[in-house]
Order: sequence, then C-alpha cells, then structure tokens
Amino acid sequence: MWGALLFVLAASVARAFTYPPLGSADEPAHLDYVVTLWHGHLPVFEDGLTYRVPWGVQVPVQWVAQHPPLYYLLLAPVVGPLWDGGHPLLAVMAGRALSALLIAVAVPAAAWAAWRCFPGHRRLPGAAAVVTAFAGIIVQQGSSIYNDALYYPLVVLACGIAGAALRTGVTRRLLVGATLVVAAGMTTRLSFALWAVAVVVAFLLARNVRLWRGPAVVTRITAALLPVVAAAAASGWFYLRNRALTGNLSGRQAEWGLEHANRVERSATEVATDGTFWRGVFGIYRGAVDPLSWSTWLLLLVPLLLGLAAGVTVLLGGRRAPEVPAAHAHRTRPTTAQRRDRLGAALVVLMFVAVTVLLVVTEVDYVAGGGSPNTRYSMTVMPVLTIVMAAGLTWWRRASWVLVTAWIVGALFPYWTLVDLHVAGMVPHAARVVQLAFVLSLVGAVVCAVGAFLEARAGAGTSGPAGDGSPVATAPGDPAAGQDRAAASSSR
Repeated sequence: MWGALLFVLAASVARAFTYPPLGSADEPAHLDYVVTLWHGHLPVFEDGLTYRVPWGVQVPVQWVAQHPPLYYLLLAPVVGPLWDGGHPLLAVMAGRALSALLIAVAVPAAAWAAWRCFPGHRRLPGAAAVVTAFAGIIVQQGSSIYNDALYYPLVVLACGIAGAALRTGVTRRLLVGATLVVAAGMTTRLSFALWAVAVVVAFLLARNVRLWRGPAVVTRITAALLPVVAAAAASGWFYLRNRALTGNLSGRQAEWGLEHANRVERSATEVATDGTFWRGVFGIYRGAVDPLSWSTWLLLLVPLLLGLAAGVTVLLGGRRAPEVPAAHAHRTRPTTAQRRDRLGAALVVLMFVAVTVLLVVTEVDYVAGGGSPNTRYSMTVMPVLTIVMAAGLTWWRRASWVLVTAWIVGALFPYWTLVDLHVAGMVPHAARVVQLAFVLSLVGAVVCAVGAFLEARAGAGTSGPAGDGSPVATAPGDPAAGQDRAAASSSR
C-alpha cells in the first residue's frame, strides 16, 4: 500500500507541473468557487466567473456553481490568501497540491474498503490500493482543482462502511464514521446519494447492530436514519438553494448546454448502444491515450474478467471437496458462522451490482438529456471496479505477483502520456519538479511490485484452500473474529 501511496502522490505532482495552470474547461470555475467562498459568497451560474486571470481557459458561465461547498471550503484558507496577496499562479499550484493530498487518501481507503467488504483475503487490500493509485483519472483529478479529489475518497469510505455493516455489523464507531462520511459526501456532490442510499440499506440489513440497549428494530432504524439526518442538516440548505435558483435540486442547467454548448438530446437507447458513451464514462485507465485504443482498455477489462471468473468459481463451490466418510459427513456441513459469512458476502455483491446498475442508468439518462459522457462520473463506481479487478489479479496466489507486476508495467504507459519531463511553461522549474516526481513515482511502482511478490510468498505456506487463493484465516483483532459470540447480544 505504501508504494501505491507514494506513486499517486508523486504522479499527481508530476501531472500538476506538466499540465498548464487552469488549462481545462472546469478548473478555472472551480478556482473561482474557492476564491468566491473565501470572500464570503456562493457563486451563481449566470454571473460567470468573478475572479479571472489573463491565462488559462476562459469560461462563459460559472458551470460548477451547482456543487455543494465542502471541497472549496477546505481549499479556501490556503488558496484565498494567496490570491488576495497577488499570487494567482501560486494559488493555483497550492490548490493542486491540496487536491493531490486529498485524492491520495483514496489509496489506503481502498485497501480498507476491500478488507471490510471481503475480510480474510490477504492479497486483496494491497492490490485494490495499486489499481486505485494507477488509474489515470485519479492522477488527473489529483493534479487539478476539482472537487473529485475529495469526492472519491469519501465514496471509497462509504463503500467500506456499507461492506463492514453487511459483513460484521454496525458498531458505535462505524455509525459515527458513517454519519460523518455521508454528511461530507452529500456536501461535496449530489451523486454521492447513491452511496448514501447504499449505507442506509446496509445498516438496515446489517448482520447485527451493537449500539445500545433497546428494541432491536428501533436500534436498527435509528442507526440507518442518523447518517441521513446528518446529511440533511449539513447540505439540505444548499440543494434547496439550487431549486430556488434553477428549479431543480441538482442545479443542472440543461437548457443552456443545449443552446450554447452544441449538446443534443437523444433517446436512452441511442446512448446505451453508442460505444462513445461507454468509452467516455469508463476510460478510467487511458490517461491521455486515444480512447479508441484497446491497449489501455485491457488494463480494465482483463482484471475485471478474471475477477468475475473468480467470483463464479466461489459461487460454484471452488475446488472439489475431498471424499469424507459418512460417519464424519456432518463435519463438512456449513456452520452457522459460515452461512452468515456467505450471506454477508452475497449482500455485498448485490450492493455492488445495484450501485453499478444505478450509476449506468443515471448516466444514460444524463447523457440522453444533453450531458457529456465524462470519465469523472464513473468514479462513483470505481470502488466496485477496483475491488473486482484486485480480486482478479490476486485470486490465484501462485500467479498473483506476476499478474500484478505485469499490470503495473502496462499501467505505466498511459501514465507516461500524462507527464512531460521537459515541459516548458509559466511555472518556474516545472521540468525539474516533474523529473523528480516521475522518478519517485517509478520508485513507488517498484515498491508495489515487490510488495505483490512478498504477499504471494507470504501465502505460500498456508495450508488448505487458502494457499490457492481462497480466503485465509481471520487475523487476530479482525472485527470478524468472535462475531457469533457477540451475535446473541448484538441487537439490543
């Protein structure tokens, strides 16, 4: 995991000093939001940008004004004073640095989420961290002033929280975490609502709820409602403001896009059968490579197919069980704990499917109404994709380090397209910073490959199915340990 963390930080810095400041269509609007909030106001779509510079992309309206303010509030104390001090370039680079730090949180969060969703799979968390860190969209959003830098870590944490509730139950600590994460997520982007719903449903279906004495049903419903109440208190006012200004809670200005941005309305069928839609939304590993190139799509599709194959193997019972004498046949029957564990795993899988389907349906509807199939929108389901990919790369222990290493080598190519070691622009000493950051990112990649090798070797001595990619024994201190001992007194 530490290699993946080093990689994403260094790669984000290398990209930040490669790409021209305010060089994208949205970054100037995000910066304007930060400075506007620093001066005590919220931006308005029709008012355009209040704070501009003569360089970078010039945008006609404030087209990120519909987003809640949490991300911008975090950047304002750093970016705002630099802007007011007459250092706009330094303000932009400082904002990008903060985005890199925020997006980096997603790497350990991905490892944690994988562990909570599927506890006992030793190699899964590290691989989930790797495939998260090397995603081109993660590096790009971590190198720019975009609210995705905060949004994605919160999405990953929500995935882990929902998975933990389904696998091991709800504790006070998990409830506090869920309340904070759901409130923060809804105060960052409206699309977080998918995971807010997932958390609520997971709490309602949780294996057990260990909070306080009282009727089990009341305790369970209370636990599910607390994150919703916190989110409404934190962000409800902003969505009501959106409705007052635009007529809808999302704040979307679809008519303006159709009239001024050459957007067109299409049927949902046209969108769903258009390859451009799928390449646009799910091109999370392509970097700056041509979206029609299959080379980077293999980075996504091959591990996904391997992960699905591993899942089918589990559903079909894995390896054939050995013959057991009839007198001892009862020992092979699943115990209560095993049945509960399988049910928890099945619920996590169903949650993954539901969130993915809802995201696709939402994006099809959005694009059909004139929206753009932007890769950033798939970040909502990236935790699902990365966990399945990690399972595909690590399920077969003997081949896991080879697969992970080969995947890392393949992922370096699209990453290479995102950096310029000899960049010449308005940022002083940019080339030197890029070169240093690039070297550090390669060090991180090597550490990731070595870590994969050591993880594979660590499982070599495991007896039984665990040595061949099946779940290993629960580690001491794992929340899953002792679940059945607590089950009798859990829902009180």
